[in-house]
Amino acid sequence: MKMSSLLALVLLLAWTCMAGDTRAKAHLTTSAPEGRVVRIVVEPSSVFLSGASTRQSLIVSGERSDGSVVDLTSGARFSSDDPRIAAAEQAAGVRAVGKGATYVRARAAGLDGKAFIVVRDAGEKPRPFSFANDVAPIFSHIGCNASSCHGALRGQNGFKLSLFGYDPDADYEAIAVNAGGRRIDRSDPEKSLVLLKPTFAVKHGGGYVLEKGSREYNVLKNWIAQGAPKGEANAARLVRLDVYPREQRVLTRPGRTQRLVVVGRFSDGTEVDMTREVKYVSNDPSVAAVNVEGIVTPGRDGETAIMVRSLGAVGVARIGVVLRPPAPDYPRLRANNFIDDLVFGKLARLHIVPSPLCTDADFLRRASLDLTGTLPRADEVKRFLADRASDKRSRLVEDLLQRPEYADFWSMKLGDLLTNTPQFLYNGTTYFQAWLRDALAGNMPYDRFARELLTASGGTYEALPTNFYTVQKKPEDMATFTSQVFLGVSLECARCHDHPSENWKRDDFLGLAAFFSQVKFKGGPRNNERYLYVDPELEFKHPDSKQPVRAKFLGGSWVEFRPGEDRRARLAEWLTSPSNPYFARAAVNRIWRELMGRGIVDPPDDFRATNPPTNPELLDRLAADFAAHGFDLRHLMRQILISSAYQLSARPNQTNRDDKIGFSRRYARRLTAEQLLDAVSQVTEVPESFPYFYPGKRAIELADPIVDSYFLTIFDRPSRENATCTRKQSTSLTQLLDLVGGETLNAKIRNERGVLGRLLQAGRTNEEIVEHLYLAALSRHPTPEETAAVLEGVTKARSRKEGLEDALWALLNSKEFLYNH
Repeated sequence: MKMSSLLALVLLLAWTCMAGDTRAKAHLTTSAPEGRVVRIVVEPSSVFLSGASTRQSLIVSGERSDGSVVDLTSGARFSSDDPRIAAAEQAAGVRAVGKGATYVRARAAGLDGKAFIVVRDAGEKPRPFSFANDVAPIFSHIGCNASSCHGALRGQNGFKLSLFGYDPDADYEAIAVNAGGRRIDRSDPEKSLVLLKPTFAVKHGGGYVLEKGSREYNVLKNWIAQGAPKGEANAARLVRLDVYPREQRVLTRPGRTQRLVVVGRFSDGTEVDMTREVKYVSNDPSVAAVNVEGIVTPGRDGETAIMVRSLGAVGVARIGVVLRPPAPDYPRLRANNFIDDLVFGKLARLHIVPSPLCTDADFLRRASLDLTGTLPRADEVKRFLADRASDKRSRLVEDLLQRPEYADFWSMKLGDLLTNTPQFLYNGTTYFQAWLRDALAGNMPYDRFARELLTASGGTYEALPTNFYTVQKKPEDMATFTSQVFLGVSLECARCHDHPSENWKRDDFLGLAAFFSQVKFKGGPRNNERYLYVDPELEFKHPDSKQPVRAKFLGGSWVEFRPGEDRRARLAEWLTSPSNPYFARAAVNRIWRELMGRGIVDPPDDFRATNPPTNPELLDRLAADFAAHGFDLRHLMRQILISSAYQLSARPNQTNRDDKIGFSRRYARRLTAEQLLDAVSQVTEVPESFPYFYPGKRAIELADPIVDSYFLTIFDRPSRENATCTRKQSTSLTQLLDLVGGETLNAKIRNERGVLGRLLQAGRTNEEIVEHLYLAALSRHPTPEETAAVLEGVTKARSRKEGLEDALWALLNSKEFLYNH
């Protein structure tokens, strides 16, 4: 089937709704006036110092009248209300002098700010060295334990350190004991290899990373001089890193910097300034770079995160860079709910102008595909576009949420997430899919949904939620599966050791696995059925010590059980509690990604400190609203779809063309394999035939992901082999060839019982047929130019039927049809 030059124009015109600017380009200038400083803030606002001459770095920020914040630390003057307790240092810090409490004040831009200082112990007796707390952080700070250096899997040149210092005990052995202790020289510390190599006094593949005479150098030298002690076995360990400033900081001038301060919180309650003892890494140095001292400099417009690591703990600072001034005519889009307040508020701070609201036609098509996986019918499109009521969009959302296709489509998505496949479930696949569909059709609260899955017992053909377990049989597998699905957390690294770059420990993983230790299976009464039951006598054994492992809530406390109690019930109670910091946030983020094209945390099963949310306030508010409304999925989806943020056009403007994470416009994405096949079948009015199913079975209704379909396979239908499988959005030559010349499209287009045969037999004019095809395929009326181009192509074709077939083929191959925009 060939396409004429005029029909090529049709494709071009059909795509214009997604391409090009929607407004005049903003008139940008090289500079813009800034508001005056109206308030000074000192961070940390409260400081607790322990030990003689301990210090804490401070940040001084100026809040401007325009809402922006600027780092004023370098020009601030510091003073102490009582120097006998705490001495203010002009190098932006405070030093402990005597026990007590006082204020340190900072003056900048003619205004004052203050921090409350408490000195707990200022005795002159220095505390003994601790390798874990005093020495190991230095190797993180200068990069020795990075993955590109001695923190690599096999180390470098025979010297291996734990990645980012997550295992101080092993690092002490490597430095002070292994290789005959030759890496340190207790009799002459300055001849120690751990000092000679990083200062490049001895050739070193890692280069010059340590300055002789620096604070870090002197700490290492003094530690060796004192005999390189390991420290007390019960010494306090680092619990977390707090990074200041706590809120996102936006840099608005080239060369303007932001200082970071890092406070380590230890298990004994002490706080230590670790600003000079951590490793700083920018997730995107092209947006903002950071040096070893924690000074951030801007690069280009955008957002990034600065990762801070030491001793297995991780912190993060969020940085935005806006070098363009605000548009002089910044629009005020209507805020329909809190989502708009939080999305548009952030965009305004970043000087990003959101795209305008989409057309009614775009909204109808978008909402129908997102909620039901289905294109609106031509008659629906005509009615919706003719409706002049101001509430028609919200009424449409309500209608779509009640349709059977909503349950069909979202049960398919849940099937992807829960790995519903006969590869693991045998005949249970169909039963499980039916249960998922019923749960959605009945709007089962999401917390109840999770509890029924986690606590299920019985046969897989009758107690249908038990199919949640059959894909993962070992307690360790269920721990990783459950944490990914319901908490958005990946614990794979913690299966064998403390996570090297996150705050999860191996004890966290093993404690979670212990909740599933009593789950057992036996044969069910029917063919291939499995029966799940709980054996209260079973214990989960530690892989190394072989001793029973106590169950532990993730990031929480150990759990004691009553005799015979099903441990999973306690896990489900904790997991679905409104106070759980993970459950609601993971759920709303997953739904947000499905509807908005990208998660606030993305990927959605990768919540971690080093992958922070792009809009944490929005994520927290969505989660709180979700929990407050009884974990109602329809309520959550309704909130998102009625927001102006969801209804933005996909067409970019000059300020948001490069925005990929701020939701300043619709992120267009290709239809899923099932959506596309169903859409082609619906537009052509020729149902697909799947093996062992009656004609008319829709792709989104298939419970089995391995039902034979070449079209679904090449358009990235997932195999559901694991919970982390996400829908690919690939573009391949195979797909192109199938769309252009494959039988799936062409056979349906030519089918005598299809849409063209029906319309021609009914005596419709060419204009009426073109109108119907546009309404059915693109959910809008054709423009006069498009109608004229198609009619001219039909006239020049060898036959009327062939010309109309070419027109339909062109529409089904247009990006406007292939993409959800």
